[in-house]
Amino acid sequence: MLCRLCVSTFGRDMPSLKGSVVKAFESGADLVEVRLDYLDELDAETLASELRPYMGKLVVALRPEYEGGLFIGKEEERAEILKRLAREGPAYVDVELRSPISESLSKYLMRSGTPVIISWHDFEKTPETCELRQVASLAMDSGNVAKVVTMAKSFGDNARVLSLYNMGAQDRLVAFCMGPEGVLSRFLSVLLGAPFMYVSLPGRPTAPGQPSILEARELLRLLSLRLSGGR
Repeated sequence: MLCRLCVSTFGRDMPSLKGSVVKAFESGADLVEVRLDYLDELDAETLASELRPYMGKLVVALRPEYEGGLFIGKEEERAEILKRLAREGPAYVDVELRSPISESLSKYLMRSGTPVIISWHDFEKTPETCELRQVASLAMDSGNVAKVVTMAKSFGDNARVLSLYNMGAQDRLVAFCMGPEGVLSRFLSVLLGAPFMYVSLPGRPTAPGQPSILEARELLRLLSLRLSGGR
C-alpha cells in the first residue's frame, strides 16, 4: 500500500519552523505542511529565502482565524504572501474555500503552474452528507486537491465523511474527521484513495486527533502487511 505522509509543522520564529521542517524530512516525510500563521513575524522575502531548499516538497499554508488558524491580517496581505511563495515552486499552496479571495487566488496560482489544495474545515461538527458532497464538489472544481475535514462527535461521523470517496476522483480528495472519534477515518481515507495523509511530529499536533508520523508509519506498515497477505 503506497501512502505519502504529509507532516504538519509550525514554529513561532523562522529557526524553529525551519528546524521542524528538517526534522520532518529526517523522520521520513514525503511532504511537509508549513503552517506560517504560527509565526510571530511574517516577511515573504525571508520566508522565500529560508524555505527555498525544501520548497518542492512543501505545502504552504497561512491559515486565517475563521478556518482555525492564527493569521489575523487582511486577506489581501495573506494573498500577497502566498503568491510570493508560490514563485518558489512549492508542492502545493493551501487556499481556504471559505476565503472571500478563494476563487481569484486559486485561479491565479493554477495559471502560474502552482498546484492548489482547496481546504474546508468544520471544527464543531460533521454536517449532513448532502452538504459535505456540495463542499467536496466545489473544492474539487476549484483546485487540484480538495481537503474536507470535520469534527467527529460520534463514530458514525467517520462513515459520513468517508462516503465522499464514492464521488470519484479519489486521488484528488483528502477527507477525514478530527478528534479522538475521528482517528480511524484518517487511516481509512488512505485505503480509499487519498493522495496523502496529514500527520505531525511526535508531541506537536496541529489538529485534534492527528497521529505522529511514527505512529502512522507503524500502523500503515501493519495494514500493508495484512492487505498483502503477509504475517
